[in-house]
Order: sequence, then structure tokens, then C-alpha cells
Amino acid sequence: MSFEIIVTSIIVMSAVYIFYKNIKKKSAGKCDCGSCSSHCSSYKKTP
Repeated sequence: MSFEIIVTSIIVMSAVYIFYKNIKKKSAGKCDCGSCSSHCSSYKKTP
């Protein structure tokens, strides 16, 4: 029973960390996708 709680806690903490890291990158104006390339939406210029 406690093993499932530990595994679930690790998964949730990992998800929160990744979510926080992506929000931090996005707010700094950087691309938050896993593989940036020229077709990334962050590189498209808006008129």
C-alpha cells in the first residue's frame, strides 16, 4: 500500500516540476517545446 503512494508521489512531483519548468521558460520568452526548430510557433513573427 505505501509503495503505491510513494510511486504516485514521485510521478506527481515530476509532473509538477516539468510543468513549472515549462511555465518559467514560456514566461521568459523562450520556447517551451521539447525540440525547437524553425517551425516552432515561438519563432513565427506576428504582424
